[in-house]
Amino acid sequence: MRKIIATIYAVICTLLLVTGFLLVFGFAWQGGTWYTVEAIIGFALSFALAPMIHELGHVCFGLLAKMDYVYVKCFCFKIALKNGKKRFSLAMPFSSDETQVLPTCGGNMQKRATKYTLGGLIFSGVFLFVMIAAAILCACLGRASFSVLGFIPYTAYLFLLNVAPLEYGNGKTDTLVYKGIKQGYDAEKNMLAAMEIQGQLYEGKSFAEVEENYYFDLPQLCEDEPLFAVMLDLRYRHYLDRGEFEKAADCLNRLAAAQSYLPDEEVEKIAAELTYMHVINGDMERANECAKLCEKFLQGNTATAKRVLLAYSVAAGKTDALETLIEQAKAALQRERIAGVRKLEEKLIFQSLSE
Repeated sequence: MRKIIATIYAVICTLLLVTGFLLVFGFAWQGGTWYTVEAIIGFALSFALAPMIHELGHVCFGLLAKMDYVYVKCFCFKIALKNGKKRFSLAMPFSSDETQVLPTCGGNMQKRATKYTLGGLIFSGVFLFVMIAAAILCACLGRASFSVLGFIPYTAYLFLLNVAPLEYGNGKTDTLVYKGIKQGYDAEKNMLAAMEIQGQLYEGKSFAEVEENYYFDLPQLCEDEPLFAVMLDLRYRHYLDRGEFEKAADCLNRLAAAQSYLPDEEVEKIAAELTYMHVINGDMERANECAKLCEKFLQGNTATAKRVLLAYSVAAGKTDALETLIEQAKAALQRERIAGVRKLEEKLIFQSLSE
C-alpha cells in the first residue's frame, strides 16, 4: 500500500512539473523570442542548481553537526573520497543524488543526525521561496523574469518529492528519515548506532573499545535493508579486533548470504574479507577462489587491500613481495582518515607478519 501511495504521489508531482513547464513556456512564447530563450535557460539551469542546493544543505548542516562529507553526487557532478582525498569527477546526470557523511565525534547523535537530515529540505525550501519571491518582485516592477520563472517548476518538484514522508524506489525521503529518527523506527535506530560507532572510531577508539550496546542492543533488520549490511560489517570488525574469529566469520558469512542486495563494490569488499578469513584459517584453496572475485579491490591502495595481500603472501610463502607490500601498507595506513579503522588494520597487518 505504501508503495502504491508513493507511486501515485510521484505521478502527481510529475504532472505538476509538466504543467508548470508548459505554463511558463506558453506565457514566454506569447511574450516573444527573448522571453522564450529566458525560460529555456531557467529550465536548464534548474536541473543542475536545484539538486545542488539540496545536497549543499545536507553538506552544510552536516558540517554544523560535526560530520564530514565523504560523498556528494548532484546532477552530473560528484565528489568522492578516494585514497584519503576528496576527488571531483563527472557522474551520470539522472542517477540518484545523495550525500554521505562521516561523524567526526560521538555523542548527541540523534540531534545531530536530525540536523543533517533536514538540511537539504531546508535549503530547498528557502531556495524555492526566494525564487517565488523574486518572480513576484519582478512582476510588481512591471517586467516578468522568465529565467526566474523557469527555475520554479523543477525546484518545487524536488521539494514536494522530499517533503512527503514516503519511500520511493531509490530510497526514503528526508522527511521519512526524520520521522524514523524522531519516532524510533528500527532502521533509524540502527543508523544512529552505526553513526555513533563511526564517530567514536573517528575520535580514536578501536572497534573493541566502543561499547557493545551500540553493536548488539538493536532491532533486527531485514536483509534488504541497507543498514543490515552496515551493522553486520561493524560487528565483523568488532569481533576481529577482539580476536574472536569464529564470530567474525559468522558475521562475514551472513554478509555473503545477503550480497544480492548489495552493490558490486560492497560484494568485492566482502570477497576480500572472505579471502583474509580463509587465509588465516589455512584454507588456501578457498582463499584463491575468493581472491578471483575481488581482484579489482585488491589492486587498490586501501589498508584493507594491503592487509589481505600481506596475509596471503605470508601464508603462500611469497616473501619476495613482502617488503613492497609493507611499504604500501604503511602509506595506506597514513591515508586512513578514521583512527579506529587505522588501529585495527595496523593490528591485523602486524599479526599477519608475525605469523
